[in-house]
Amino acid sequence: MRLVHSLRQLVLLSILGCSSKAVPEPVWIGQLLPPAGTNRTLAQHARQGVEQAVAEAHAAEQMIAGRPCAIRHVEGGDEEAAVQAETVRLLAVNKVIALLTDFDAMQTERLIRASRSYGAPVIVPGELPGPADSDAIVSLGVPPAVRGQLLARHASVELKCQRVAVLTDSRRPVAAAFAEAFLKAWPRNRSGASEEWTFTTAAEREERINRIIQAAPTVVVLACSIADFRLLRPRLAAALPNVPLIYGGEDAGAAALQAELETHPDVYLATAYSPTHLSDHGRAFARSYEERFHEAPDLYAAQSYDAARLLLGALHRAGTASRDALGKELACLEQFESVTGPVRWKERQPRRRVFLIALKNNRPSVISTVEAEEN
Repeated sequence: MRLVHSLRQLVLLSILGCSSKAVPEPVWIGQLLPPAGTNRTLAQHARQGVEQAVAEAHAAEQMIAGRPCAIRHVEGGDEEAAVQAETVRLLAVNKVIALLTDFDAMQTERLIRASRSYGAPVIVPGELPGPADSDAIVSLGVPPAVRGQLLARHASVELKCQRVAVLTDSRRPVAAAFAEAFLKAWPRNRSGASEEWTFTTAAEREERINRIIQAAPTVVVLACSIADFRLLRPRLAAALPNVPLIYGGEDAGAAALQAELETHPDVYLATAYSPTHLSDHGRAFARSYEERFHEAPDLYAAQSYDAARLLLGALHRAGTASRDALGKELACLEQFESVTGPVRWKERQPRRRVFLIALKNNRPSVISTVEAEEN
């Protein structure tokens, strides 16, 4: 895999100095991006979110022992060996002080395994399937179990659905955690009220979806990748046009699901990000981001921006380019102000505001806002 240097970062570094003084060697942070060919938009937006955070730190002259921060972006791969190679290169060769991960939980787990012996802190802009196993690993995404519980309650109580069919890609840890929590929260006092099908191959996925269609549930949960969701949604819309869908894969926000959506059926999701429910700082970020990149930020941009801000702030407080000092600073972290409000951590899991969103007629709307204390 090739190392992707950010020209924007070099420009920012150059303007920090002057013609008579050399720019000090930056404190490097590594960011793992998905392969551009796999999801170019995700990679671009995640990178832009981080670049926005670094630009703001430079504008504020936020230094680490007199040194600016800069980002080394690398593209991961579909195989564990590729992620391991890039992670080791960042840590052993490029000497990055910390890592920002991809939004794919499987890739994140691979990066964490590869980084353990180096003692480098890891910031996860997305979600982990369960609690982090170290104080130096900080996740910002809504835990999948929380999203599963909230959507189960909404479907059973508000939508009054009686029979749910859950299709789970058991290879994906976030999807499996979501499905488990959803089924646990589903009312048990209804005969034949819930059934789960799992798959690990395309052939199994096709066979399971045919069985779900024959079962005629009143709501369908697709705990799978966005790609599989987009593939299966038209088939379910044709066969079960009035049956709502619940998205249970890794949090992608409404925009990623909206792009491929027709008018039916309705889709429900729980997410960490809503562009219409930003804090004052979040609105300022959105304006600056749009001016800089000529597009509105989505979940990938906003969460990456927050992850970089959290890391840069901890580095600034540590006051030294030391992995150990940064890890100790992160271990003391109690609260962080994200673009949608405060994030706190309990038992190494984030507690933050969650937005329940309905996509009706291809238009997203926030139908409920659940505060951190309620989830």
